[in-house]
Amino acid sequence: MSEKQHFSSIADFLNDDMFIVWRLFRTDETEQYWREFVREHPQAKPLLLEACRRFEAVRLNEKRRLCPEAREAMYRQLLTRLPVHKPVRRRPTVWKIAAASVIFAVVSTMCMVWFTRSRQQPIALNDKIVGRTLPSEQVQLIAGDQTIELPSSSEITLSEEGKASVLDHTSVDAQALQLADDKPNKLLVPYGKRSFITLADGSRIWLNSGTELTFPSVFSGTSREVYLQGEIYIEVTPSDRAFLVHTPKAVVHVKGTRFNVSAYADEPTEVVVLVSGSVQVEVQNQLPLTLAPDEMAAISSEGVIKKNVDVSEYTSWHDGVMKFNRTPLNEVLKKIGRYYNVSFENSSDIALNEKTVSGKLLLSNNLDNVMTSISVLSSTEYKREENNISIRKKQLNPMKEKELH
Repeated sequence: MSEKQHFSSIADFLNDDMFIVWRLFRTDETEQYWREFVREHPQAKPLLLEACRRFEAVRLNEKRRLCPEAREAMYRQLLTRLPVHKPVRRRPTVWKIAAASVIFAVVSTMCMVWFTRSRQQPIALNDKIVGRTLPSEQVQLIAGDQTIELPSSSEITLSEEGKASVLDHTSVDAQALQLADDKPNKLLVPYGKRSFITLADGSRIWLNSGTELTFPSVFSGTSREVYLQGEIYIEVTPSDRAFLVHTPKAVVHVKGTRFNVSAYADEPTEVVVLVSGSVQVEVQNQLPLTLAPDEMAAISSEGVIKKNVDVSEYTSWHDGVMKFNRTPLNEVLKKIGRYYNVSFENSSDIALNEKTVSGKLLLSNNLDNVMTSISVLSSTEYKREENNISIRKKQLNPMKEKELH
């Protein structure tokens, strides 16, 4: 099993082609493959079991199928991109075909979505669906006068004494870091990267792409405070001291709870979504707003609006999934653009905001798989040049076009 990669997180399994093959095609071959994996890597078994649970949780109703033409088009494209895995004592050619079929099945029946026409009136779109991309750079931890570059998806842990350790998933031993006691620290996560930190009080924070989080080495005084620009999912450790998340437009007060905050500088609205517990959203010159689980506060220049929502649409990104419910396609592309650090451009022959998306998207490491799904299901074409992707209306085959007349 020399071909088996190192798995150190749930996301590693969910992004692995062989894992997806196993969960969709429970053959003797796939069962044997993963039995041997568990024997060789018993420490990874808990992560594997949790990945299985999450995989099943995000599967779509498999009755939703693509038309034969769309299935064939997606299959041809994915077949050319799928990496070859060599099974144990099996024929590589058969395995390659099975794996390609499975990745196609995942994208068509579980990971991606079906599109419907939106009833909203078209609005003017800029040529750029997503604004400028950030340079391809590492996650940075700024501690006092020092700047430390970290690999993507590194896990940072602060002790009660303010000592920091960084666990890189490519290594076994954690790296010790010295943080300043009297200066705030910043964790900068560029587009296309993610990170995770456990604060000194035990609170856990997942940082999405394009996020800046400012935090102290240790919490002192009567409250625990952090400053955010971007997006986080946070599980706050219960305490008598209030936990405050400062954003450019608001302050979120909690004591112990789970919630998501999205506060990007290029978005007109900040969003706070509560998973459990209770939070209070405070906006200048307005009465504080208290949220209950499954409620969202939308904060804009026009005020604060509260409504009931499906929280998984706002929080599933930290599990490697995006969930959409009649979301305009241009908004979907904006989220994908941040996640993968790419920029989308559209031609004048298509208005992406006229289509809406419903379903779940598994955030694969292979962006082309995602874009293939979008192009097939939305009758569009895409062309990728490094970090720029152009979207335009799909051109009909001349013979097909003739048949329509």
